[in-house]
Amino acid sequence: MRKIIHIDMDAFYASVELKDRPELKHLPVVIASHHPRAVVCAASYPAREFGLRSAMSMSQAKKRCPQIVVIEPNFEKYRAVSAQIHQIFQRYTPLIEPLSLDEAYLDVTNNLQNIPSATEVAMRIREDIFQATGLTASAGVAPNKFLAKIASDWHKPNGICVIKPSQVQNFIQDLPLKKIPGVGKVTQEKLKNLQLETLGDLQQ
Repeated sequence: MRKIIHIDMDAFYASVELKDRPELKHLPVVIASHHPRAVVCAASYPAREFGLRSAMSMSQAKKRCPQIVVIEPNFEKYRAVSAQIHQIFQRYTPLIEPLSLDEAYLDVTNNLQNIPSATEVAMRIREDIFQATGLTASAGVAPNKFLAKIASDWHKPNGICVIKPSQVQNFIQDLPLKKIPGVGKVTQEKLKNLQLETLGDLQQ
């Protein structure tokens, strides 16, 4: 049985910028270029309350939220912070699978700190990240990558969700299929037409 942690930084690009500009913390901030056809790279949590999200066109974002604050992306800065975070991961395990600058899977079954609890490892990593960068991370802890990724989204932002091996069957029984990474609106509709709405339906 593996012990997998999925770490997902909270609104990473926006959070990095807001750390340098705390006066904007409660405003709807997006990271995007000022190009006419630009899309949103990241949206702060206040911006998300207006329905703004990454990959949305800036024209649409401005319609939804005219008072939007736009910050040009600085990928060099984000890469530097990401490198700091990965140094923290390496204190706990060499088994790291990065997905992007702001998220990664960690296999902590046999971790370098000899901590028996994966939940404890996840809590320490989140604390170390906050101490080093001032940024928050959400974590999912589970026996496999699929469930760890779903779990990391469960208590966002700055949360942790643990799915123990004994809880897996109950957890997936009522899990909406839209929670599966890659299941978008079109696939969701096709599944609904087949009377499939939860992972439990799919299993049966």
